[in-house]
Amino acid sequence: MKAANPHFGLVLTGGGAKGAYQAGALMYLAEIGIEPQIVAGTSIGALNGAVLSAHRPFSYAVRHLNQLWDRLGQSEILRPNTNAALHILSYAAQTFVPTLREWVLDFLIHQGMLKDSSTIFDPLPIEQMLRAAVNPTQLRSGIELWVTVFPALKIPGLHYDWLIDFVRAKTGTDACWLCVQDVADDAELYNLLLASAAIPLAFPCRKVNDRFYVDGGLADNVPLRALAARGCQNAIVIHLENGAAWNRYDFPEQTIIEIRPEQPIDKFDTPLLGSVSSLLNFSAERITELKARGYEDAQRCLEPIIQTFLTVGSQRQSHNILLNSTQRLLDDSIL
Repeated sequence: MKAANPHFGLVLTGGGAKGAYQAGALMYLAEIGIEPQIVAGTSIGALNGAVLSAHRPFSYAVRHLNQLWDRLGQSEILRPNTNAALHILSYAAQTFVPTLREWVLDFLIHQGMLKDSSTIFDPLPIEQMLRAAVNPTQLRSGIELWVTVFPALKIPGLHYDWLIDFVRAKTGTDACWLCVQDVADDAELYNLLLASAAIPLAFPCRKVNDRFYVDGGLADNVPLRALAARGCQNAIVIHLENGAAWNRYDFPEQTIIEIRPEQPIDKFDTPLLGSVSSLLNFSAERITELKARGYEDAQRCLEPIIQTFLTVGSQRQSHNILLNSTQRLLDDSIL
């Protein structure tokens, strides 16, 4: 449900399995009584945001989200084998030679790992998880949710080439920000959420309103502009990287609090393999670790701010007491 004038929002960035970190951070936000009026999410942040939006009150939604992540750690959310996918993705991502890329995909099809040459993972487990976790009717009446998607260059009758979209994103093609509550059809609503997390090559692109979209993180992993466009001036951003992935000074009129990992969150030091591994590691141990780190980092980032507000509030209260006492003395009649 769209808020008339949302003044406080939440931004959830993308990062695959690292989204468990956001679940932990949100636990701390719920404990201190923070409740957003609008949410913007990219990729796994969009899926986390959908769960938050579809349940009330916010504290219950956060608990539900954490329970969902616990269940993900016990299920096979990615098929086929994650280790095989890691090698394939890291190898394919390093080559721009079309013939070699086609050879990799043909090999996978021949081995029975792919049903066709479009994606590495079977999208069915994620689709089933999303449908079980998010009720479209409840979502439409929940917290206003914007998700980031990237317009895929998919031409009818031609094979979709994921590499083209990577190049387009790097050369200036912008992302799109779509409001989930504006989607009337249930199937398209689910497609919109899945599109935001449709990593090219890993998952299929999705059709929404006669257009094809893929993972919004290709062009905008920190969808604060969606909130700015709605006039929201205050936001908490939960990052899934500890490096600077965006320019804070692009939003001079907004008050922004950032929660980000204090230590590197990728599992391995190798830049490409470490990043891919962290995106795909949905193990129970890793999820538990990320949730704990998210909670701790949220507490570390927000406690000083809360303490400052409490101190200022106490000073103002003391000041008002002093003013009232002085005024009473001045109003007393002369003996």
